[in-house]
Amino acid sequence: MEDYPKGFSSFSEGVETSRKKLLTSIEFSPDLTFIIPGGNIGDHLIWAGTRQLLDGKPFTEVSEDEIEKANGHTAIIAGCGGWCKAYHSMPRQLSIIEKNFKKVIIFPSSFDISVPAVKDSLMKTKAMVFARELISYNQIKDICEADIAFDTAFFFHYSKYKQQGNGPLYAYRKDREKLKNEINSSVEDNNDISKTSKNLNQFLKIVAKHNTVHTDRAHVMIAGAMLDKTVYYSPSNYHKIPGIADFSLHDFPVWKKK
Repeated sequence: MEDYPKGFSSFSEGVETSRKKLLTSIEFSPDLTFIIPGGNIGDHLIWAGTRQLLDGKPFTEVSEDEIEKANGHTAIIAGCGGWCKAYHSMPRQLSIIEKNFKKVIIFPSSFDISVPAVKDSLMKTKAMVFARELISYNQIKDICEADIAFDTAFFFHYSKYKQQGNGPLYAYRKDREKLKNEINSSVEDNNDISKTSKNLNQFLKIVAKHNTVHTDRAHVMIAGAMLDKTVYYSPSNYHKIPGIADFSLHDFPVWKKK
């Protein structure tokens, strides 16, 4: 098995190195505000992992609707995919956040700088920006202060959900990030659990009760791998999913669907 990029020789080393990088970035902050953009249930896994990463550190949590009123010393912007062609609300949100905080850190996210608003925002920002895979990192490393770390979903504690499952889960997206001409979402028993689940608990229980996962959702892929399932992923309409798989999931039975 080839080495992990950026000096990560294994998954566990990648997790611990990423943990250290992210916690070091906020080490001397007198106050912390955790800003949560909008998202689906898969994004809830990012948020839950971040909360567990920050366990023991006092912080204020702010929702998307409260961003304009939030202020303080250090803002942590939750990782997300809101920096791509299909969804790119984050550049606007970043400009608001930077006016109200002295220090801003964007936790591990994916970026597509072919989107003008995304590139322009990152070229102007003074924020510390973490990519969650190498494709995004290579795009942003020369235009802003950038580093790379695992998606914060990898800091979530999955152990209580682990169980032996049966049968396949098909969880393909039907939204505008779906790859054009991709037919997987039309399979008869498709369940886009990132949209249909009532909460994160239900989302994880659905993944846990299957033994294989077929998806084009990044956090369905991550949850499947962390819950010891065999995962077959298809790409969405940009590099996020294969990027995360290649960067973070070498040690798991996660395969690109042929």
